[in-house]
Amino acid sequence: MQKIGRYQIIRKLGKGGMGAIYKAIIPIINKVVAVKLLDPFESMEIVLGQETLKEIFLSEATTMAAIKHPAVVDVWDFDEDDLGRPFFVMEYFSHNLGEMIGEDFHLENRSRIIRPDKVLYYGRQLLAGLACLHHNGVIHRDIKPQNLLITDDDQLKICDFGMALSATTAFSNPTNINIGSPFYAAPEQVKAPDQVDGRADLYSAAVLLYRMLTGLLPGMAQFSLSAVSPLYDQNWDIFFSKALHFNPDLRFQEADAMLNGLDNLEVHWPQDGRNDNKQTPVTPKTSPPVHLRKKPINIWGGKARSFMGLNDKSQPLTYMANCLEACGDAVVCDRATDLCWQQSGSKYPLTHRGAQHYIDQLNRERLGGFEGWRLPTVDELLSLLNDIMYQPMDPLFDSSKMRLWSADLHGRRDAWHVDMAMAYAGWQDVFSRNFIKAVCDNVPL
Repeated sequence: MQKIGRYQIIRKLGKGGMGAIYKAIIPIINKVVAVKLLDPFESMEIVLGQETLKEIFLSEATTMAAIKHPAVVDVWDFDEDDLGRPFFVMEYFSHNLGEMIGEDFHLENRSRIIRPDKVLYYGRQLLAGLACLHHNGVIHRDIKPQNLLITDDDQLKICDFGMALSATTAFSNPTNINIGSPFYAAPEQVKAPDQVDGRADLYSAAVLLYRMLTGLLPGMAQFSLSAVSPLYDQNWDIFFSKALHFNPDLRFQEADAMLNGLDNLEVHWPQDGRNDNKQTPVTPKTSPPVHLRKKPINIWGGKARSFMGLNDKSQPLTYMANCLEACGDAVVCDRATDLCWQQSGSKYPLTHRGAQHYIDQLNRERLGGFEGWRLPTVDELLSLLNDIMYQPMDPLFDSSKMRLWSADLHGRRDAWHVDMAMAYAGWQDVFSRNFIKAVCDNVPL
């Protein structure tokens, strides 16, 4: 399939029970969008029928289009393709929180543990978005990591309203299918999905926050955060005890109240901010530099993790010890690797092709008086990564630009990147946008 309506397809992003999502381009202006097409599994069509499916699909598009909030995905168009199948067009974002925390179809598996300040950052945006939805009479009923998109500038967007209840639509949800996702759905939603209110979404949000902090689902291992980490005090335990209560009457009653509770939580960082997993810093005068892979590769599948020294969560098996120092106003030198790094990085996120143009510009300008600037390999980017929990990247660098392109490829249309804030290596299609932190080999004596 090359087109859906007038939209030119780049690639298929995924498929669920109701429909398929495509990355597409608006002709002439070449703007990238996401297109959701009604393309249900045969089993769904047998159970619900084509007319009911169309009704659900239209309800989803109508509900999303009625909401205007920074934390909710916008709908821009609605139409039918040449086969009479409805589709709607949304703004496109290349990241979702599920991919970023490493959650897969086996929900029982551990996910990546995320820094608490990052969890609070996303949690505030999620609860602000839910407050807007609930104010407009919309209950999402399927809050989970995969339904939370992350923009290029690190803003959270709620998507996938296929299971939403809305006071503004006449659609009545079918009673013969499950609503919500296992482990994330509130207990009362499992029993009576059409009778829930906003407190069900707040329960799902609490499950998500707990998972990001611990790597586990609360139903798998119920333990207090203060008992396992000095970063958290008993206020965190009180917050989750209330947010995850099985009785909705004993939970936070509104998203704004839960947001206020979240804002009152404090992370107790160690005073020295040291990273216990970091090796003893190298002294260049007595230790030879570590030679990292400089040549880009094209690698994918399971062998990529082994080749790049990653664990099953695509995070480093070991952390390297840097010996960093500022070399002028724009460059940071690492004596442990004989590499020189751009201190700030690109001002804006760029496509992978745009990244190479940016590198060419740095070389024309001879940034910091250095030559030979290039995109780093995954190995080189990972050398800058500290333990995720305390300090992902040295304060010499710009901490606002943490999702970085590498020179390594992943097949024909994808390239590897490293998310310094989430501490993992992943891949995206080359039309996605990430920041650039250039590297060169010319370290002065």
